[in-house]
Amino acid sequence: FPSKNTANQRLKLLHQHGFLARRRLPVEYGQGSGQALYLLGGRGAGLVAAQLGVDVTEIGWRRTHNHVSSPFLEHTLMVNDVRLAVEAAASQQGYQIEIWLREEELKVAPDRVWVETQARQRRRIAIVPDAYFRLSTVGRRACFFLEADRATETQGRWAQKIRAYLAYVHSGAYLRRYGSRSLRILTVTTGEKRVMNLLRTTAKICQPREQGLFWFTSLEHVAQDTVLDAPIWRVVGMEGLIHLIPHREAPRFAQSSPLLTTHPFGMEPQVLQQPNIQLRNAS
Repeated sequence: FPSKNTANQRLKLLHQHGFLARRRLPVEYGQGSGQALYLLGGRGAGLVAAQLGVDVTEIGWRRTHNHVSSPFLEHTLMVNDVRLAVEAAASQQGYQIEIWLREEELKVAPDRVWVETQARQRRRIAIVPDAYFRLSTVGRRACFFLEADRATETQGRWAQKIRAYLAYVHSGAYLRRYGSRSLRILTVTTGEKRVMNLLRTTAKICQPREQGLFWFTSLEHVAQDTVLDAPIWRVVGMEGLIHLIPHREAPRFAQSSPLLTTHPFGMEPQVLQQPNIQLRNAS
């Protein structure tokens, strides 16, 4: 579209004719109207199905999908914002996104690990990040889990999640499922204060050789020009802000994470196999 106004006008017309449904995110009293969100409507679902030559029941659309809670929508939008930034950055900077798996796909048959809770009880936890994606450049690949944090979890729940990720990696289940020794767990959250709180909680749990696994930034810093090649990330065990992928002009900047791989920044020359999203529960 030539302008944002033109795009908004087209969305309004599609809504008026039943191709799109519209909702607004809630705002505090006196703050005006919330952001308009457009979702696939009944006529739109029928059109998509017709274009694909399938029945509407086969495209995974249900009218109830448009009535999910606002926190769920806000979380979904956060994940989408990160994905759009990564995709635009990869296209602009010559990286390839080999695969992107959404939370819904990862939930199909999740791996599970045993974790000790704060009450010293053992609990079996499913490993379901908000996304898994893999980047490649110049014959090298890097794999990532994405966590979009809306600051709704307590520090205790966050600590349990970190313990689960560490147990998952140490058990060998990650390597079996994804066929790669490369991994960085990226957390994008709501602001710098939350970044520092999560960083401190994570640092208390990690052993020195585990620290480089966890990376943090706030959503305000995530953009096409920053998400991959700018120092916006804070890493457990490292000082200052770090690039997710080191500049091509400064290859020595890369540091290794001994937990999973000896390759710089979790990048490895090759991936052993495609992710097996149907793998049954890990022990």
